[in-house]
Amino acid sequence: MSILFTPLQIGKKTMPNRFFAQAMEGNDGEKGGKASERTIKRYEELAKGEWGAVQVEATSIIETSLARINGMIINKRNLDSMKMLTERFKNLNDSCPLFLQITHSGARSGNFSENVTAIPDAQKADGAQHGQARYLSESDIEKIKNLFIEGALLAEEAGFDGVDFKMCHGYLGAELLRPSNTRNDKWGGSFENRTRFLREGIGELKSRLKTDNFILGSRFSMYEGIRGGCGTTAADEIVEDLKEMHDLVRIMDELGMDFVNISAGIPAQTGAITRPTEVSKYLVYNHLRYTKGVKELIKNESRKIKVIGSAYSTFKSDVLTVMEEMLSKDYTDACGFGRQIFADPKTPKKTAAGSEVNWCILCSGCSRLMLAQVNDGCILYDEYYKEVNKKLNKAG
Repeated sequence: MSILFTPLQIGKKTMPNRFFAQAMEGNDGEKGGKASERTIKRYEELAKGEWGAVQVEATSIIETSLARINGMIINKRNLDSMKMLTERFKNLNDSCPLFLQITHSGARSGNFSENVTAIPDAQKADGAQHGQARYLSESDIEKIKNLFIEGALLAEEAGFDGVDFKMCHGYLGAELLRPSNTRNDKWGGSFENRTRFLREGIGELKSRLKTDNFILGSRFSMYEGIRGGCGTTAADEIVEDLKEMHDLVRIMDELGMDFVNISAGIPAQTGAITRPTEVSKYLVYNHLRYTKGVKELIKNESRKIKVIGSAYSTFKSDVLTVMEEMLSKDYTDACGFGRQIFADPKTPKKTAAGSEVNWCILCSGCSRLMLAQVNDGCILYDEYYKEVNKKLNKAG
């Protein structure tokens, strides 16, 4: 399976292998959104695990948009803790690109944050949220766009190798992309307007970066599984049609972005699409289809952006064979893991050595911890999270 350990050029950096550790929220930051000692140690374990690239969990660009009560925030006040995270990671592994996923949670913000939305009649379009969300004005979204830019610049200063503009899973970035975003200002209605947030944000960011080797990417949901969601053609449409999402990839490539991380669904609403369980495991083949389709588009049009697939944890111990097939057929450039990085942060290193790996069994224990707003990790293999889960069950 040597193809799993071939290098991949991504921007001006090189992934030493094709294992991509995706953003998984540990909900263990300090008050105020700093990276805690527990947070940093989690990423040190991934550094030791010798992943091809590591994506640090969704980090809010403002304190009022947290989805997790102990989530991280990228701002000047927290810059030193972010520097400590990158320094300690790179002291253990300086060959692995380290990205920060920056986000605004929008209508997915917890009830301890401000619940806002970019979509008119969002309660109807996106299901029940945490009460009635405040509708964002045109100037509100402009300010949020500027905070994304500032957050990315701070990530560069902190020593990250790049950022992921989060445009997936029902967060604000995804709301803006949807056909159900029928705003009558510059942020909605036409596809041009619905992609303006990303286009202007990336364009302005590139003009302000200190170096030309900072990597820019985005994770988005190809099909959300809701009426008028990403992967449909109109506000009242439910049937999957990927034309706009393919056009989005073209825009990202034209902007000079370095990678796209293909996902699907909304974990809080259509979670079986995003992260299939044992019961819904065959939905994972949609992820493979989505990734293959984007790769074919890129090859046919001679585009350069790299494609990273998602949901590989679903395959459990069979995943290495699936990875080999997807990579050897050029259906993806790298393979993304979420739940597996909790189950065994040393997965690539153990695989290379032929050692036994602790494979995720799709028990959804980590998801339950996340929804309960406690520290999040693997309840099967990690003693700390076993105890967290026990206390949670006792509390009812």
